[in-house]
Amino acid sequence: MQRYELMKKTILTVITVLAALSSCTKQMELYDVNAAAKNNAESIFGSIDPRQDWNMTVSGTVTVTANADLEDITKVQILTESPFLNEDARVLAEANVKKGGTVTLKYDAPNTFDKLVAACVSSQGVYYIQVFRIGQSKVSFINAAKSRTTRASGSEAPTFTTIKLAAPQMSFNAMRAAEGASCTIDKKSYTEWADGSWKEDMMWQPADDNVLDKGWKMDMGSIYRDINGFATGEENNIKAIIDGFLVKSGNDAYSVNGKRNNLRLIRNSQNFTLNNNYLISDGVNPVTLIPIQGYSIEFKLNNIYYYYYKSEDIPAGMDEVDYIKQLPKFKAIPVERIESSDQASKGALFRSKEFLLPFYNYTDGSPVEGENPASAIFPKGYKIGFLNMKHAKGDYNIANCKYGCTYGDGRLNYEVNHIKGHYNSAIDKNLGGNSEEGMQFIDPRIAIFSANRKIYMCFEDGADCNYCDMIIEVGSGIEIIEEIPFVEGLDYTMCFEDSPVTADYDMNDVVIQGRLIDNTHVQISIIACGAYDKLFLYGVDGSIINKEKEIHSLFGYSASEQFINTTSYDKAPIVDVITKDTEETVKDVLKRIYVLDASTNQEIKYSEKAGATPSVIIVPLNFSYPKEKQRITQAYENFASWAQNKDTYTDWYNTPTEGKVFIRQ
Repeated sequence: MQRYELMKKTILTVITVLAALSSCTKQMELYDVNAAAKNNAESIFGSIDPRQDWNMTVSGTVTVTANADLEDITKVQILTESPFLNEDARVLAEANVKKGGTVTLKYDAPNTFDKLVAACVSSQGVYYIQVFRIGQSKVSFINAAKSRTTRASGSEAPTFTTIKLAAPQMSFNAMRAAEGASCTIDKKSYTEWADGSWKEDMMWQPADDNVLDKGWKMDMGSIYRDINGFATGEENNIKAIIDGFLVKSGNDAYSVNGKRNNLRLIRNSQNFTLNNNYLISDGVNPVTLIPIQGYSIEFKLNNIYYYYYKSEDIPAGMDEVDYIKQLPKFKAIPVERIESSDQASKGALFRSKEFLLPFYNYTDGSPVEGENPASAIFPKGYKIGFLNMKHAKGDYNIANCKYGCTYGDGRLNYEVNHIKGHYNSAIDKNLGGNSEEGMQFIDPRIAIFSANRKIYMCFEDGADCNYCDMIIEVGSGIEIIEEIPFVEGLDYTMCFEDSPVTADYDMNDVVIQGRLIDNTHVQISIIACGAYDKLFLYGVDGSIINKEKEIHSLFGYSASEQFINTTSYDKAPIVDVITKDTEETVKDVLKRIYVLDASTNQEIKYSEKAGATPSVIIVPLNFSYPKEKQRITQAYENFASWAQNKDTYTDWYNTPTEGKVFIRQ
């Protein structure tokens, strides 16, 4: 390796001497396309497309009006994706602006995106988003805000004072508890129900002959009204939220058999961490549910029930879980009534029915078959929990392993999560299940989160952890616990190749990264140095990184002593924060940074000149650069095709070759 570097420096010295002898006083700029450099590059990449400018971003400007449905607004951001419970969302640009103000933002988005997200952010860190197309000139939040008016208010509630209930039936947990230690499911014996704590668990539903007013109807034990779809712009926002958070399929380390594991994401929900997936009634409006998606082939088996209580109602000395088990559960939604098989198979979004949850004001401790005192509006402060009772219509065969009751309060899932062949498949492998990083026995199967001033419930009805089998919007009547996303700036990775004539194009001679901190600051990090020459970074005037500091010395080495973070991860990045103009993007800042090779007196600069050799590239996202002596064409097999035709494989940086790229810990 040292012999290779000595030869490399010798050639460069000869070139420098020849240049001096020919009285060429101008420093050789590596972005000039000379014959030797081009021949070397094309021996590696093939014939370079004369249009190729090595650009991997789409630039644009958009004027944003900060009129989102928030109490106050302190800033506007442009994001890659929805920020709600989404660890992949990144900030491209931001500006400070007050509610009602207008600001124009410039952005550089990865070329794989055709839509972006504008976001207003409150002083408390609450986000409200609006999707827009790349190239769109203006974004306003006013249409999405109107969607708040499409939910039932107190004046729209039916005026009943009693509700007639049909005869109750035992839940699956109650049926299995009745069998005790001899419970058998799919020819397997279970003892989880042996303590009998579920024996009093009864399922109730209104009789269909109740008469309602104000457009509300009865069907299959549920109370609902017809509503008209989405407000303008709302459906795109919901798609962005679902695509960012509740991805159904995947092939990452958390996926099983092509199904994405979203459990780690729903555990970040404020409703999960603070409230154990219970809703709290506001005492003003009716509590309603609006199904918007049922992405499950088993949707016809699903029936949503609810229950409610106040903590002070629990008898002294009684365990809360045991108290909840014996509470009456009331039917809310028969899922088969809200979508078709075609909609389920395609994951369609719909918004056609709003279901109302009555409050039963029984006084003797339990409801009765027949008339019960009831109200369309819950008193304030009730905890409302949900479950999915899964069974075929009219079929209550407790020997079927797919039938069961699954809860948002994970403590109530202990028994059902043991059922082999179905529910147990979602359990973590260390506990005998099939899922990597899967559920614990008391994990929830309904998650609740907030987004755009609305509350959503997402369901896992079976054998995996994607939590997108059903999605229900909470229409009204509930206090909102807002999510507070933390969204970092997008990483842009700048890779330098130190010589055009002898370049091996492993693109790691110097690797730096830029990330937006706020509208006036950028974080600059030196990640790696795969060269022995004496190198300085110009265009960065930080307190740590500046033109006075040799790059190796910042890591504690001398030049020609060691490669840094290109063969193994030896050193943490060198990090500094620099100021920028408010109208500059991170890429603008990086484009003015260059390397001075003091060993050869050469400057290595970024060029946008079409057809130039790629001495410097700026790659969006957290790019995994090639390992030492691995050409970029080996580390990314589609790079050469892109070099030859800039219109093909434009996402080459998303498909690294395993073992040939440097992945930082």
